[in-house]
Amino acid sequence: MARKKQSPFSHTKTWQKLKQIKGIKQLTESALLLYSLILDGDTPKWVKAVCITAIAYLVFPMDSIPDALPTLGYSDDLLCISTAIGAVTSHIQPHHKGQANDIFNQL
Repeated sequence: MARKKQSPFSHTKTWQKLKQIKGIKQLTESALLLYSLILDGDTPKWVKAVCITAIAYLVFPMDSIPDALPTLGYSDDLLCISTAIGAVTSHIQPHHKGQANDIFNQL
């Protein structure tokens, strides 16, 4: 019987890692807000695509400014996430914010 290949990415480990990094709490909370939009079945596909793209940029190590650089490393990620939120802001509802906050507190 073939074994299912396990993904090298774990959403729980990813969010826990981000929560632990000092100075990027806002980045993590914003990314979780986009994540809550993805989970909502009523969110339009184009909004989900914007959210997925922004979170992928945050998670993948190769980006404009290497994350290993102190302070500057996550500035491009924050810009990307903030731009995505700006693009989909009309679709963000109070329950999305609540869900993002709940997820953050569970990490």
